[in-house]
Parts: sequence; C-alpha cells; structure tokens
Amino acid sequence: MAARLGIYYIILFLCPAAITSFVHRKPTTTRSIHFNAATTATPPQDEDQSLVSTAPSIIPEDDMDIVAMMNMMMHQDAVKKSESTFYGFYPDGFAEFNVDLSPSNWICYSLDEVDNTLPSSAIAPNAVNIWDTFLQLDKRIIPPPFKSSDLAKTSQTPILSPEECSNMISECENHYYGWGGSNERYGTPSNRVGYMLPLENLSYSYTFVNFELLPRLFPSISLAFSDSLTINPENLRLGGCRVVKYDAADGHVELGMHRDGLLVTANIALNNLDEYEGGGTIIEGLMEPIRLPMGNVLLHPGDVKHGGNAITSGVRYALVCFIFDTTIVPHEKYCQDRMKEDVDAAMMIPIDDATRIEERVRLLNSATKHCADAYKFGKLACNSDSRDDGYDEIVKSFGSRYQNTL
Repeated sequence: MAARLGIYYIILFLCPAAITSFVHRKPTTTRSIHFNAATTATPPQDEDQSLVSTAPSIIPEDDMDIVAMMNMMMHQDAVKKSESTFYGFYPDGFAEFNVDLSPSNWICYSLDEVDNTLPSSAIAPNAVNIWDTFLQLDKRIIPPPFKSSDLAKTSQTPILSPEECSNMISECENHYYGWGGSNERYGTPSNRVGYMLPLENLSYSYTFVNFELLPRLFPSISLAFSDSLTINPENLRLGGCRVVKYDAADGHVELGMHRDGLLVTANIALNNLDEYEGGGTIIEGLMEPIRLPMGNVLLHPGDVKHGGNAITSGVRYALVCFIFDTTIVPHEKYCQDRMKEDVDAAMMIPIDDATRIEERVRLLNSATKHCADAYKFGKLACNSDSRDDGYDEIVKSFGSRYQNTL
C-alpha cells in the first residue's frame, strides 16, 4: 500500500510537457541582461480583476471554464496568504526596487530544443494504462511556460554581501528553539535530511528578506528569464522561504530529488565553498551539482526536478525562496492539488470497509477527473496542435476503470 501511495504522490507533480532522453549539458553561455524600466509598470488597482483578466488565455469554451474559475479563486487565495505572511509590496512594504544590487550577468544552463520534446506517439495516453502514462510524463525536464534555455541560471555577482550572509547564519545558530528537525522528505530519511528554519520564525532575517533582498531578487528573476517570459517584478510574491543547514558531523547532509511547484525557486549560498565538501544543488539534466560562492544565487523553474547534493564534510548554509506571479495562474498545479486531496482521503478508507465503498468510489472518480483536467490544461499550455491524445475518450472511461485500484 505504501508503495502505491508513493506512486500516486508522484502523479501530483506530472506535466504533459514531456521530455525525451536528454543530453547532459554544461553551462552554454554567459550573457548580460539589461533591465528595462518599462517592465515595472504599476499593476491594476483591482487585484481580483487583474488576476482574472491577465491569466493566460488557454481555456476552451466548455466545462473547463468552471475548473479554470476554481483555479483562479485558489490563486487569489494563495496571493492573499502570501501578502498576509510576508511584506513585499503590501502596506508598509518596500517602496522601490534596488536594481543596482540585482545581478545582471548570468551563466545559463540549457537543453537542446530537440531534447525538450517527446513525440506524441511516445506519450499518447490510453484508458487502459493512464497511470503508467502519467508516470512516463514525469520524465520531462523543463515545464511550460519556460523554454529549453531556462534549465537553470546562476549569477556571476553576489546578491548578498558576506556580512548579510553571516548575519542570517548567526541569527539561525542562536535561535531560541534551535534548528528544526524534519520527517522523511523526498525519499531521504529523517536522519539525513538537512535542517530548516522558516523565515517566519526569524526576526532579523524576516525583515531583511522582505525589505532588502526582495527588491533585488524580483528584478533579477524578471531579467534572468526575459527571453521566455514577460515578468513584471511588481507581480511577484514570496510563497515561502527558509534557511537550510547541512551538517556532515550530525549526518544531516542532503535532500532528495523533488519539484517545488511554484514558478521560480531561488537558492542563495550563505557561506563559502571552502567551508564544506560536496554539496551544491543537483539539477536534472546536468552532469554535475551547481555549487555557488557565498552570496550568489541560483534560479530555476520551480517544477524542474532538483535536490540537495550530500556534503561529505563541513557545514553548508543556504537561503531558499519560492516565488510565484499573481498574473500567472498555474491551472495544472491546482487541478493536481485537488487530485491529491481526493487520493489522500480515499487512501484513509480501508479497502475492505464495505460500509464506505461508495465514498471511496466517489473520491477516486473525483481524483481521476482532476487528473484528467490537469493533463488537459498542461497540454493546452504546451500550445501544440500535433498531439491528438484521445483526451475525451480517456475522461469517459477514466474513473470507472480505476476507482478500485488503490
């Protein structure tokens, strides 16, 4: 049962931007990105209206409209939660961006375009084997709306000074409750997972990130991905943030491969490379982990699979920020979130409980419908007319076949 649960959790992170076998790449180019002040235009005052009107127009005129509206409501809730947890542009937040301290030169890691697409015949789902098909789709590397050139970006200049990094480490090491432990995560046992402290539990670091770092980081994200997306820094929000510590002496040295789910992940090194051996961030599609000098930042799409490479000695510190855009509604993700809720609820019902058969069937039918919705939104996001994957037939037979398979 546990093994099957693990399989269905994997489904949560799937996307139809499937990827064929990839060629391992080293950094391809170093380029300078120039900030265009026009990208910081003031967003509409009516927040709710702006979320709806600026969402990507990928929704067909059918029952998916209702699903799309539900997703937009979930996105609005995510925005409100972010704004109640963090400062940013909200009341009494920072007044302007600090472009002077935003890195403008980036080392770019990419995949060849040909390696970023899988022929439709290789991924065509069918009602008989839909779950296996979704597992196959997990092979994709770079999800839409990003391009093959967006695998990862590393700054050539620091976004944080040595003093700023040291201040954050010092606060964490002197925190009243100490470093928090963790359960097993992404296949890494609890005794090997790195320590974490949420930003909300810190005083100096909380204020510093919101008023000093975000004014530098948000323009950096806009610049780094300018070839693929038009991102207005004023539309970016912090979905979560934590300081991470890997300590070889305690055995807490790594984190398994996973996807973060939000638009962009920013990973900032807080200490020097000579203070630990090993470590760095593993990015699926690259031969070697990315190791950063103190203060430099790694940016990658949140849905690119990555993990914390094990350190073999010393201590490594990093600040990790999860960022999303108020105007980019991740329809596929929200469908997957609802699917996971239904699957979790169904798994709580014993399969031999005859009194709750109908409840279990209802939950699994609902989960398969959300799974199919996620697939369709992902397919539309790929904007491909060449994939005739029999979606409608899948939906018709989807739930009835798989309602009793968990």
